Amino acid sequence: MSAADQRRLRQGVVLCLVAATGLGLAVAVSRYAYIGGTNGITVASVRGVVMTIGVLLFCFVTGRRLRLPWAVWRHCAGLGVLTAMMFYGNIGAVEFIPVGLTALLFFTYPPMVAVINVVILRERLGGARFVAVAMAFVGLALMLGVSFQAVDLRGVMLVMAAAVAAAWHAVWLPRKVADIDPVVVTFHMALVASAVLLAASLLSGNVVWPTAAVGWAGMATVVALQASSVPLYFIGLAYIGALRSAVITNLQPVVSIVAAFLLFGEVLTPVQLLGGAMVLAGIWLMQWAAARE
Repeated sequence: MSAADQRRLRQGVVLCLVAATGLGLAVAVSRYAYIGGTNGITVASVRGVVMTIGVLLFCFVTGRRLRLPWAVWRHCAGLGVLTAMMFYGNIGAVEFIPVGLTALLFFTYPPMVAVINVVILRERLGGARFVAVAMAFVGLALMLGVSFQAVDLRGVMLVMAAAVAAAWHAVWLPRKVADIDPVVVTFHMALVASAVLLAASLLSGNVVWPTAAVGWAGMATVVALQASSVPLYFIGLAYIGALRSAVITNLQPVVSIVAAFLLFGEVLTPVQLLGGAMVLAGIWLMQWAAARE
């Protein structure tokens, strides 16, 4: 590997680490927004709008063309609807359930991707991946078995809906828009997601602005972290590839759990931690199997 390639690899790793840390922190910090009086749909809507504007400006600065063929844009629109659910569910769940549980439940989406590939796309599931998926879903069962008895089911339903949306998103995107500039695709998905979230919040009359300074600070921090971390992730992805970036992304729930403990003293039950560890171990095993293949 040349010196330039090594430098590019290091830069990509750093970018993905910063992105994973930012996204993990955003989930934890969203608690401050809710303490300050706002709600999940409002935070998600503001995040979507700010991210759309930020990516739009980045496209203009870098000279990217935003026009897409109609057939491609239809896929971006569908992916944007899924993105709206991801934006809302992953952050909105913290309004009702602990940060750490939210982060771990959301990261059940990689095993869901494997199941979709087998059931819908008829792909073969090798021995290592079968063990990985089984391990992850046993971990999910452990977490949900405790959560259904101890926490607000609205939060569980929101984050699980976000995980399902993320799984379908991960299956759909590389098969239909893989040849399109990912930054341009991100803009169109964010645009549709923002429109969906704004329509949902306005039509439901559920726009609730913060009533305290801590709420405004929490919302601003969440928006800043997520709106900046997503573009950084895509740049890092281009530098180091999907497999390495996916491994680094697994740090997100760890960052969320540690931040929730340091900021709010949140501690998951031993059973929830065991289930979360099994989910993350299953994800790592799937990535190891993919690397071998």
